[in-house]
Amino acid sequence: MIRTFFLYIEENSPLIKLHPLLKILLLLIINLEAWIIEAPLILLVIILTLLISYKLLRVPLSRIAKFLVLAVVIVQAIMFSYLLGSTIPGTVIYARLPWGTYISNMTLLYTFTVILRFLTMLIGSTLILAVMRDIDIIYGLKSLKIPFSFAFMISLAFRMSSIFLDDFFKIRDAMILRGTNFSSRNVIERARNYSKLAVPLMVLGVRRMVELSYILEIKGLGLRKRRTFLYDFPLKLHDKFLIIFLIILLIFSIIGKFIWRVFAFPGWPFI
Repeated sequence: MIRTFFLYIEENSPLIKLHPLLKILLLLIINLEAWIIEAPLILLVIILTLLISYKLLRVPLSRIAKFLVLAVVIVQAIMFSYLLGSTIPGTVIYARLPWGTYISNMTLLYTFTVILRFLTMLIGSTLILAVMRDIDIIYGLKSLKIPFSFAFMISLAFRMSSIFLDDFFKIRDAMILRGTNFSSRNVIERARNYSKLAVPLMVLGVRRMVELSYILEIKGLGLRKRRTFLYDFPLKLHDKFLIIFLIILLIFSIIGKFIWRVFAFPGWPFI
């Protein structure tokens, strides 16, 4: 097993052996595709493909469960914002609200589409981040001729995000032991309980930033210092073909949305 940012992964996972640059490109492409594509059926196919990829690439699907609480909160926020605050024209109006907005059949479809776009980002990013290591960020960005200091700072940001998640679960579990109810059916009460996590998380974050600044100063990290590198990740022929394929896929999605309109809302087969 190999330790990544968030968990332990089987050493024989194909994604672990992937070139660091390709991991970064895959993470970027998945999020760009979810941002570009607005067709709900296409997004649903992408989500199913990503879920199958977890099994094929030997990444534990159970790891998504760590983000279920966050996903539920964000999905609820999306639903309330569009159902109560949007005016999306449709063929059928289900309800007119006193403040001037209304809920139509297209409102429901667009809300479902936005939720699918968010889930695509979450599931796809989790798949790649599950196999992302510190050296992948640094050496991947180094392949793009980005200075080591900036690559190190980005890697550090990912590392701090995993530490933040660990702190979040520790504080939440401690509050549960003290009687805080995070599973209440009342959405407002649940949101109020989660907001109480903000203060201890900020205090821990500031404390870690101060400690980190001392560590970086002691290690002598600077912008202009030249460094040697322990590993070497040459781009092989199949890596180059995969990079070309990802670029073509992105171009195809842009054309499919803005020219063919099959990826634009409501997209195929609703167009």
